[in-house]
Amino acid sequence: MILAVLLAGAGLGTDFASWFAPTSSEMPRDRPTGDVEGPFAERQASVNRSHIPTKQLAEFAAPWLTRMGDCTGDTQSGGPERGDGEQTRTRCTAGIVTVYWISYRSIADRDAAQARYAAQAAQSQHLAPGMLQPSPAAAGHAPQLHVEYAYRVPAGEHAGQTVAALWWSDPAQPVAGVLTAYWEQGLGSSWAPLRDLWRHTS
Repeated sequence: MILAVLLAGAGLGTDFASWFAPTSSEMPRDRPTGDVEGPFAERQASVNRSHIPTKQLAEFAAPWLTRMGDCTGDTQSGGPERGDGEQTRTRCTAGIVTVYWISYRSIADRDAAQARYAAQAAQSQHLAPGMLQPSPAAAGHAPQLHVEYAYRVPAGEHAGQTVAALWWSDPAQPVAGVLTAYWEQGLGSSWAPLRDLWRHTS
């Protein structure tokens, strides 16, 4: 609908457009050099960080926290459930993507989770074609463990739909992030949007 309004405005000429043009006092100012994110992004990250229960996990998640919201911890009403070996789990959203920030009880528990996701990746290639094989992060990025996998929703409103997921972790810490999105409806049957969100700050 917004697009339709914009197109209609373009067709009505400059008089219509001038109704919505900001005055000189309303024009956005250039950011000072070095102010990469700005006050809004800084505040968004601060709010999100308050929902992440450990300093170690918050530092791991920090590069992404300006790009998401609606974070809920596993101890809050309606929050996510912890998986095997998990100490905490926090859920956030980033548009079409649902993000989970996880702290594990130990490195061994983190490695066990990685092995489960790697096995799931081997069995789900047909669900989301084009997924990469489990491996360290691509050259040019900080060392990270990286697994892409997919699964079908077993029940509920979205039963039968495919979800694509990207799990990653710092090799030296028992923490991880997971990006998930519906394969067709959300990602348009492409890994590119999910990888773009991950690579933007990884």
